[in-house]
Amino acid sequence: MPLSRRLFAIGLALAASTPFMSFAAAQETVTLWSWRTEDQAAMGRIFAAFEAANPDIKVDLQFTPDADYQNRLATALRGGKGPDIAQLKAYGELQPLVEAGYLEPLNDSVPAIAEMPETATGGVISVADGKFYGVPYSVPVLGVFYNTALFEANGVAVPTTYAEFLAACEKLKAAGITPIASGGAQGSAWALEIGVGMIGPTIYGADFYGEMMSGKATFEDPRFIATLKRFAELKPYYSDGFAGIDYTTSTQQFINGQAAMFFGGSWENGSFKAQNPDLKFSVFAFPGDAATDKPLVAAFSDGSYGLVADSEKKEAATKVLNFIASPEFAQLFADELGWPAARPDVTSEDPVLKAMIAMQGNTTPYLSLVGYRWQTPTASSVIQAEVIDMVEGNITPEKLAADVNAAVSTWFKPKP
Repeated sequence: MPLSRRLFAIGLALAASTPFMSFAAAQETVTLWSWRTEDQAAMGRIFAAFEAANPDIKVDLQFTPDADYQNRLATALRGGKGPDIAQLKAYGELQPLVEAGYLEPLNDSVPAIAEMPETATGGVISVADGKFYGVPYSVPVLGVFYNTALFEANGVAVPTTYAEFLAACEKLKAAGITPIASGGAQGSAWALEIGVGMIGPTIYGADFYGEMMSGKATFEDPRFIATLKRFAELKPYYSDGFAGIDYTTSTQQFINGQAAMFFGGSWENGSFKAQNPDLKFSVFAFPGDAATDKPLVAAFSDGSYGLVADSEKKEAATKVLNFIASPEFAQLFADELGWPAARPDVTSEDPVLKAMIAMQGNTTPYLSLVGYRWQTPTASSVIQAEVIDMVEGNITPEKLAADVNAAVSTWFKPKP
């Protein structure tokens, strides 16, 4: 069914379950803040379906660039002038807002959160009381985006082992094509951390996260060091001038067909299509040493939407949050943005999204984000500060691993 018809049908279905209300009744406006400026048009269409079914509520979407969002939100909340609903970062970045009393728990008012998998809800739980403080919207997976036209033109098949991956890189490089668009300069080293997080599961396996959390393993474990080494040994296949290439430049190399592959997360699907509708691409799980039908991939809760405690429109805002927790929202989110939704009951005809949904079937937590961004210094801050030097050979993987371990050891307490 075309998306426009699906939106109309969902709006009608929602409207059918909504009690009749006089058109003379006053419309209440609920403000919702988000950092995803690139999603503004899509989110407008999604909430138009909600408004069609709930004509008494207007959702006022307000977008602030990610770099400025957290500061704007924190300042507004401190002054009692925040939104009714706020898009929230996950895991450790959520906790300060909960501890300050800026958010309402949602266990009773939005019961559908409990229907979502732990991969989604793990990012919205308060460590203090174990309650949900946000409605998750997506569980991204990390994988290798690839230009299907370049692969086909150069006789390259999707690799199922790491040896095949290296052979594919060699073949593409010999043809004058950059095998992997990659860069993390100018403050964008988070994109390189994603590469490390993507490779890791194929080396350290599904049990490693639990071992790290219980103290049986640390970042100096040979398996994590092997992950860093593998990421570094791919340098010959990364973009020329790797140390000076930033995330935006590397994405443009892939989008414009100058590079055959890109290490990234699910959010890239919609972004790539929006920037180049003619780009032919798909995604595969980074392969390990042995072929498998269900490769292990890293996944995490991207974020959530929470109810601001000072909101004067909690009843209407709670209706909006229940919509965000619904199967209808999940399907619209997947259709509009091309991301795997937080709920598993989503279908898609988009081959890229279908591949990512399949990848959700065998996941392990994105280690540095899920486990080690709860206090400072975070694992991410050290990885991002030193990963370029490691790839360039200025420091060893062992040194980076030791630095990460020393940083998180100042606050991380294992739970045997």
